[in-house]
Amino acid sequence: MTGQATPDREAPAREAPDHQAPVQIAHLRKILGGRAVLDDLSLTLRPGEIAALLGPNGAGKTTLIGCLLGLLSPDAGTVRLWGEDASALRAETRARIGFVPQTMTGFTWFRVGELMAYLAQYRARPDDIEDRTWQEWAGLDPNARIRTLSGGERQRLAIVLALRFRPDLIVLDEPVASLDPQARYDFMRLLPAYARRTGASVLISSHIISDLQEISDRFVMMRHGRIMLDMTAPEIASTVRRLSAPPVAAWGVEIIADQGVEGVWVRGWHPALDDAAAGAGHAMLPGDVERLFLALTR
Repeated sequence: MTGQATPDREAPAREAPDHQAPVQIAHLRKILGGRAVLDDLSLTLRPGEIAALLGPNGAGKTTLIGCLLGLLSPDAGTVRLWGEDASALRAETRARIGFVPQTMTGFTWFRVGELMAYLAQYRARPDDIEDRTWQEWAGLDPNARIRTLSGGERQRLAIVLALRFRPDLIVLDEPVASLDPQARYDFMRLLPAYARRTGASVLISSHIISDLQEISDRFVMMRHGRIMLDMTAPEIASTVRRLSAPPVAAWGVEIIADQGVEGVWVRGWHPALDDAAAGAGHAMLPGDVERLFLALTR
């Protein structure tokens, strides 16, 4: 069972030394196995923003994260973090990034406390203040051998290792899939509180859309290596609708997904169209992230 999740209220927000976007991806293309896994993909992540990265298996999410972290080289396009090429970051810039993979592997001979102390020696910013919020949340025994930890405990350790020195950019690839319900619940409340407190930007990929709806400012939906939709939560709620039949051309809205007998999804909606839709006999549902995602990616 996890420890009590209590935010560290004493850690001050750290201002970025420049005003460039944490993530700037332009016309990214990556070919693997003779196939374009990422195809002309562009994405910008702003300071303090929590962006949910959504897509079915094979959409290219993990490849995108690999390019973002400099683990994969693009075949075309650019990936820049605070203006620097992702494949040639300075040590000081790389220290500003926290990455949580879907599964933590390796280091099995270490004890938990030993691994934390060992990796801390490689910090490019030795004056970083350690944020103990995550260690309290994880509730791990520092004397436990990593090889004896359960899958959920290893994932909690991966989160601690990524976030303990207050990174400015957090990239998470299915971070809660192996966590128990209480640990997942606490994490999904600590993460946005951390982002607000420090001004960190977050890119989180997960199949648990209900979690992401609670914490995300923005939703980036991918399919076949392309971004199908990139909108904030308020934009989806106010400008996206599902109609029981195709819209009248004069309404000026864009069809973004056609579900046949189940209706169509449109964007560009505004309240003045509500009466027109009712008069035309159209049943209408408001924008919903999970239903929209399923419609776009089926």
